Formats: sequence, structure tokens, C-alpha cells
Amino acid sequence: MADDKFDGKLGRIRGARRTPAERYTTRVLRETRKHGSRALQRRNRISPASLRRGMGTGVRAAFGLIAPDGRRVIVKARYTPIAGGGLGAAQAHLRYILRDGVTRDGGPGRLYDASSENVDGAAFLDRSANDPHQFRFIVSADDGAKLANLKPFICDLIGQMQVDLDTKLDWVAVDHFNTGHPHTHIVIRGKDDRGQDLVMARDYIAHGVRARARALITLELGPETELERIQKLVNEVEQERLTTLDRALLGHTKDGILVLSSLISDPTQHTLRIRRLQTLERLGLAQKRKTGVWALDPRTEPKLRQLGERADKFKIMQRALKQAGIERAAAAMALFDRTPHKSPLLGRIIDVGLVDEITDRTWIIVDAADGRVHYAELGPLGDTALPDRGALVALSSQSLHGRPSSRPRLDLLSAVNLKQQISYDGPTWLDQAILSKWRPDTRAPGFVMDVQDALVARGRWLVEHEFADISANGDINPHPHMARKLRQSETVRLAREVSGQLNATFVRSEPGMRISGVYERAITTPTGKVAVIRREDNFTFAPWKPPLEPFRGRAVTGMIGPNRVTWTLDRSRSLPGWS
Repeated sequence: MADDKFDGKLGRIRGARRTPAERYTTRVLRETRKHGSRALQRRNRISPASLRRGMGTGVRAAFGLIAPDGRRVIVKARYTPIAGGGLGAAQAHLRYILRDGVTRDGGPGRLYDASSENVDGAAFLDRSANDPHQFRFIVSADDGAKLANLKPFICDLIGQMQVDLDTKLDWVAVDHFNTGHPHTHIVIRGKDDRGQDLVMARDYIAHGVRARARALITLELGPETELERIQKLVNEVEQERLTTLDRALLGHTKDGILVLSSLISDPTQHTLRIRRLQTLERLGLAQKRKTGVWALDPRTEPKLRQLGERADKFKIMQRALKQAGIERAAAAMALFDRTPHKSPLLGRIIDVGLVDEITDRTWIIVDAADGRVHYAELGPLGDTALPDRGALVALSSQSLHGRPSSRPRLDLLSAVNLKQQISYDGPTWLDQAILSKWRPDTRAPGFVMDVQDALVARGRWLVEHEFADISANGDINPHPHMARKLRQSETVRLAREVSGQLNATFVRSEPGMRISGVYERAITTPTGKVAVIRREDNFTFAPWKPPLEPFRGRAVTGMIGPNRVTWTLDRSRSLPGWS
């Protein structure tokens, strides 16, 4: 044995691979969670030494010791990092919750705090520029419609949070009435009144805020009556989503079997549970074995959640189509899946929004060339990449190592709508469709019909301006170098307009050229954005890229390559000339 080699290996017997060493602290925290303890861990940029405010209140609320019989309130919370470039997403979120159509009269949202009915959102974001993070909450009381004004309720809630957290909060809020339940968006800075990082205990975020809101709404409207409670349960009986009745049934299910005689309830509660089980049976999630005995699907809860999410997405599509004045049957609406597609799906954006209105993830509704309206969820797009309604896009499935990714890919084809492209003096997406002889299915409604009309009108414009000819059978025959000539015409026109605005001389940029100057602004064209770079008494145009936008009004330098351009901040004292 002394001569034999022995190589010890940690892990299971016959384990194929060595598992990476695990920190002792990680193992301890995992074991404590198994026994119900809410251990604190380091998350993102929060230091383990930071003071977790509201921990006592959060723990009491988690065990149901605060407003246990209060009226129902839904609170969604999100912790959003800002340090390291997150302010652009914060700006996009604030702009979205202040959009049109969210008030009772259909107007834009109004930002308020405890002392003002009209808060300057830009000033709030300026104060947040150096914050490590911000907190976002959506507070929606089931009986919020009974309140004439939500602001006093929200101000009282923030006041109670300040007591629980032992600090003054810098916050803004906006009320929304564009859904069935009025709700309020609250944004709280990540700094306390001493300028230190504000860190709320996870139990307080998950349970404490909701418990305080329940106590306040109950104090305002009084305890919920038995009739109100029963009416809410009646409304849940036919819903195709996870409900309070489902949670009660699943809580008394053992090994997938529910015995109704084991539930102590009054005749009304018993009737409601029977009716709910019949609804679950219709959905294929429950089966009656014999009188009073039911078998529930092991995945009842996740399946009901999926059904609820699917129904919400179709409601979003229906609302967007109604606002856009588009009539489309339910069979023409679809959810864009992750499976690979043979070719990108071309279409026009009908609406854009944020998932749950609290995250930075974006949903998009596209009227596509296949004649259907598609709903797709995208990842965080940032401040500058959020497309506008009417823009033309291509939607495709991404692949990661041969497998579909968690979200589709969105390519912006044109930020200018079809109507504006018809008479545009410059290259457009319609010109590309004419050059490639794109022939969509003319039987498809909506987007395809509008494209066909736009292509005919654009063809007439090209013929009138001598960029193309029309054949005997009515086809459009582009002239040689039509795209290059259209680009030259666009450049001349834009240079003349900008030269008059800046009182400066235009200097043409070429590939391989190094550009330095002050980034003035971006000009949106049907084929992309053009950056205006100025130096003293002259200026030039260059390809615009999203990383350039934070440098607006500042000196930049860039190198124009054959297929790309690289921009950096010019830190030199004097601006060099064009080279």
C-alpha cells in the first residue's frame, strides 16, 4: 500500500466529474433556509455590513402579526441597481409610467410626493444619479376604486414606512386608472436621510409594506364584511388563473387527493369550493373520483399561473388593438414563441410597454406580415433602444449553442412609419423592398395591405423624381445606383437644413476618417439615425450608435470603419480638426 497512489476525490461515489469547492458560508445559509430561517446574504452591490432597515416589522408581518384580517392589497416590489449605467433604464421607466392614458380622464400621469401635486421628474433623477439603487413599488388595493383620491392613502403608507425604516424617504409616485384596479407606482431613492445607502430588509419588502398597506386601507374603509368576502370568492370561481380558492384547496390536498369532508366550512364556502373544482375539471386540472373526493393535477399551481399570464397577454393585445383602432379576430392574435423560425417575422409595432410596469423588461406587439398580431417579451432594451409605435421591425428567435434563448431578437428596420416613407427624399425601407422584389402574401390583412399600398405610392414617387421607370406590366424598375443617388440627395438636404440652424459649413465624412467634435444631436431617418458632430464653424454627419447618446453636448472622437464606427469621449483640452 505504501507504493500505491491514492487520489482522493470529493463528491458522490462514481461521480463523473469533480464538483467545485463550495464555501462553508454558502452551505450554512442553505441549511438554515431549509429550516425556515431567513438568512441574509450578499446580493449585488449591497455590503453584508449594511444596516437592514425594517427587519423587525418585516418579520412580524411575515408571521401574520400585522393586519391579519385586513382588506386585500397587492404589492409588487423591485430593487433596481443604478450604479454603473442604470440611470437610463430609470429614465425610461419614469417616462413610461407618466405616459398618456393612465388617469381617469385618459390624460398623462402626474408625479407627486407628500408636499407637491406636480413633481419635476428630471430633478428627482438628477438627485438619484449617484445612488447605488432605487426601489420600485406597485400598490394596488382590491377596494382602491372606493377611494376618491389615492394620494392620501399613499402618503400615509410612505409615512408609516419612514417610521418602520427610521429614516426620511425621498420618493415620487403616480396613480394609474387604466386597468380594472386603480394602482400607484412608487419610486424611492436608494439613499437615506444621512446620505448612506438605504437597504431594506427582504422580509420588509416582501411582507412589511403589504401589511402596512392592508392596515391603512382597512382603517380607511372599515373591516371587510362577510358579504364582500363572499362576493370576491364568487368572482374567482370561473377565473382561469390561480385564485384564493385554489390556494385553500391545494393547502388541504395530500398526495394529490382532496377530501372535502376534511374541510371545516359553512355551506356557502363548500358550494364555492365545489364550483371551483368543477372549473378545474373543465380545465383538465381536477378529476372527481367519488362523492367528496377529488384528484388534483400535481402541477395545478404552475399551470394556473401560466393560464393567468397567457390571459393577461391577450388582454394587453386586445387593449392595444382597440387603442390603435384596429379590428382583428381573436384567432389572429398569437404569442411569439422561442422555437426557431425559418426567417424573421417582419411587421409594424402597434404598442410597447413594460412587463408588470415595474421591471425593465419590455413587451412589444407587432402587426406582422403573416396576417397575425404577435405579442413578444424582450429583455431590457435601455433608454435609447425602445422602439416607437409605427416603426418597422424584424422579430426572430435567438439561438444559444444550438438552443433557443429566453427571449426573441428585435431588429429595427425603420423608425419612420410607412406613410412618411412614401414621399421621403432619401433611401427608405420601401426602396429596399422594391430593390429586393419583396412579394408578401397579399391575402394577409393589416400590415401587408398597408405595405402594398405604400409600395405602389412610393413607386410613383420614384418615377416622378426620375429614380425609376415603370414597365408595361406596371412593375417598378429602379435606375442603376438608385440607392446611392437617394443617399446623396438626403445628405445634401440634411446638410442644408443643419447648416442654416448651426450657421456652420458642412464637411463630408468618409470611411477610415477620424472625427472629433461636439456631439450636437441625432437626426432620425428611415434607414437609421445620423449623428451631428460639430467643431467651431463646421460640422459633419456620422453613423449614430447608442453608446454615443450619453455624450450629447460633449466632445467625442470616433473612427469610421468600413462596417462600423467606434465612439469614445474626447478628453483632450483642445479639439483637433478633421483628419
